[in-house]
Amino acid sequence: MSLFGKLDAELISTNPFKVDKGEYEATVVEARYNTNKNDVRQLVIQYEITNEDSEFKGNKVAHYLDLVDSDMTQEKLEMMPADEKKKIRMSLAKLKKTLCGNEGNVNHKGLGVDINDLNEDWNPEILVGTAVRLGINTNGKNNEYTNVQWVNLQD
Repeated sequence: MSLFGKLDAELISTNPFKVDKGEYEATVVEARYNTNKNDVRQLVIQYEITNEDSEFKGNKVAHYLDLVDSDMTQEKLEMMPADEKKKIRMSLAKLKKTLCGNEGNVNHKGLGVDINDLNEDWNPEILVGTAVRLGINTNGKNNEYTNVQWVNLQD
């Protein structure tokens, strides 16, 4: 007798908190700064899925956004090797799109943060309680890893 009934054991995720690919309603439940194991500063935003009819209601999804060193200037950025500069520009674009939206696409609202607020000390905790829609993608052998692809304020 199989422990998994008639389910294929190989297809079962080892991540009990996994969320399937798709779009979800969610609420920001945590937003903080962090330094990862590689000493990279990050903004970490955690969302909790709120769809009433979803099997994933209550699951949390974390969004990790890399930040530049606090002493980064335009001059320092321009002096970096092309591959490092490209990585930083891509990270900053993702960060800005997540927080402020994409000014070229009204459907990409992001979290509604005013871009001018980000030039000063900014407290990410103001995001807690924000209702959003998330685009989730998955990867890994059995899609056990969850990635936030995009986030928008709920209408």
